[in-house]
Amino acid sequence: GTEPVETVMAFGEWLASRYDHDPDVTWILDHHEVHLLISANPDGHARNEASASYWRKNAHPYGACSNYGVDLNRNHTFKWNACSGCSSGNPCDWSYRGPERGSEPETRAIEAYVRTLYADLRGPADGDPAPLTTPGAFLTLHAWGNEVMWPWGWTNASPPNVDGLAALARKLTRYNGYTPEASCTNYYTDGTSDDWAYGTLGVAALTFEIGSSQDGMYPPCSRYDALVQPNIDALFYAARV
Repeated sequence: GTEPVETVMAFGEWLASRYDHDPDVTWILDHHEVHLLISANPDGHARNEASASYWRKNAHPYGACSNYGVDLNRNHTFKWNACSGCSSGNPCDWSYRGPERGSEPETRAIEAYVRTLYADLRGPADGDPAPLTTPGAFLTLHAWGNEVMWPWGWTNASPPNVDGLAALARKLTRYNGYTPEASCTNYYTDGTSDDWAYGTLGVAALTFEIGSSQDGMYPPCSRYDALVQPNIDALFYAARV
């Protein structure tokens, strides 16, 4: 959808335009780092721009079908293909997870880059908590659902840092009015980027589902301010804390 891309771009512009004018923004940019990935799926984005279609996956031509490609948010290396029905092994399905964990260049690039930002501070077991002093946050934006979600997506068992993750999600929803909930609430997923960031590195990871069913993937321009500004406020709160 267009909402996540527009929100990330607007957040970057919002920060840059307030530097040296807003003391909080200036403090963030002088003493911290904010890394923005505008689109995690550039090939799929290009196809959507060309035809206003719903191309969720990348453009890797697995499978003899028109709906080819890999769902990149089922391809990450943590808990890839971990649960029945969480993703698909059929290349023609919208949730195709790829032939193996981390098979796609987009997935490998994101994981390699994020590893340069954060040390691995969580133990190897699912029940190992990350230290409360673990710095940083990993926020991934999607459309749609009006939700802010915390791990896990692959099981309804709570992660060891659930209290902190849920508290942060609830605070962020005070800005955008969304529903805070576990990722597995609506349906189960595996191989996702937020589960990977928290599960592998221990970084606080949350997913934003921006917009409602009425907004869909291509909301009208009249909805821009209502969709973007509350999430800029939420993202800036996350940067501050």
